[in-house]
Amino acid sequence: MNSRQDKQTDKERAGRLTASAELSTLNEKYYKDLARAKAERKPVVWITSLAPIEIVYAFNCIPFFPENYAALCSSRKVASELCQAAESKGYSQDLCAYARCMFGSIFEKRGAFGDQGPPAPDILLATQGACTTHIKWWEALQRHFKCPLVVIDVAYTVDSESLASHQKAYMEAQLREMTSLMEKHTGRKLDMTKLREVISLADRASLLWDDIDDLRKAIPTPVSQIDVFTCLFPLVTLRGMPEAVDFYEELRDEVKERVNKGIGFVPDERFRLIWDLFPIYHNMKLLNYFAEFGAAFVTDLYGNAFSGRLNPSDPFGSLAERYLCFFNRSASWGKAEMYKKRVRDYSVDGIVFHSNHSCRFCTAYQYEVGHILKEELGLPSLMFEADMVDPRGFDAVEVKERIQSFIEMLEARKYPKIEKTR
Repeated sequence: MNSRQDKQTDKERAGRLTASAELSTLNEKYYKDLARAKAERKPVVWITSLAPIEIVYAFNCIPFFPENYAALCSSRKVASELCQAAESKGYSQDLCAYARCMFGSIFEKRGAFGDQGPPAPDILLATQGACTTHIKWWEALQRHFKCPLVVIDVAYTVDSESLASHQKAYMEAQLREMTSLMEKHTGRKLDMTKLREVISLADRASLLWDDIDDLRKAIPTPVSQIDVFTCLFPLVTLRGMPEAVDFYEELRDEVKERVNKGIGFVPDERFRLIWDLFPIYHNMKLLNYFAEFGAAFVTDLYGNAFSGRLNPSDPFGSLAERYLCFFNRSASWGKAEMYKKRVRDYSVDGIVFHSNHSCRFCTAYQYEVGHILKEELGLPSLMFEADMVDPRGFDAVEVKERIQSFIEMLEARKYPKIEKTR
């Protein structure tokens, strides 16, 4: 068998990454540690996305992300019931499904594992850097649990490629104030040596994730979008822990080996796509439906929201820069510019926008970005509505029909039929 045939055989065997199988072990360990936290007298801190988890770990607390938990409930097919439980208590169906699902879990005392759900928070930590709903959501949680609430104010950076010095200084001051409040509420002093160790590990995990993201430029792309989304768990929840670094070293090596062998997730890759933004947790298999037409997702911005380099010698300064990410930039500059660069770097043929019912803050820019990419690069786009957590109202048949029409448009654009001249 020649080398070309060897590669084709490898491609035919390509599927889910073997490293991703370890996620269940990491997930199980994390939730067991969370369940034991009270008994071990470790404060449980419920935090929003894009809150500085590194500082939480430096205080030897256990962080818990209600958003991640709601996504887990959705993947385990219990989110719909929990959302309805929250609605029965007066919460609007227009409210973010992350919040509704979590409130339902609290009211029903049911969780993703058939248990009573996560332990109650000792401290609530919120920032509006990723979502305008977070503050009101966390205020409602404070009224329910009657525990301290710490809020980090975040500057919004408009039409700017880099942070202004006053924006960074303000964010750094907010993080230092947060640290003082954490010392007050935990009764512990922040160990700067511990913080630097956590930041060093978080930086290493982020670097490895960036390496994996860069390897997706290969043609064919070596990893599925489902693997990308599921493998975010350590970067989000265990960032700053050694097990996250170990996981991403193994994952990076496996992806790199696939690239070296020419192994692609889609055996006969014909189209390369961007996915924007949130996964559809109750129907992740929809991502693989594109593969039936030879289409592979090669990049996204969602994962990069949880990456970002850090400097242990400048803990608060580098944390300030890291947490003022692209969510805080306007569509016309931040997101459109980043996508234009990725279209070129990743050899992209089209972009798919998931217009998320639950997050108008993040999806409101999609029409504008799609227009910019069409006008400047001629890039085709597909947009459909769904909800990241709540499956009610989602019509998979209709969405698949729209996907088929999108693929036909890509086909006509990239592989036009050449009429034979007489």
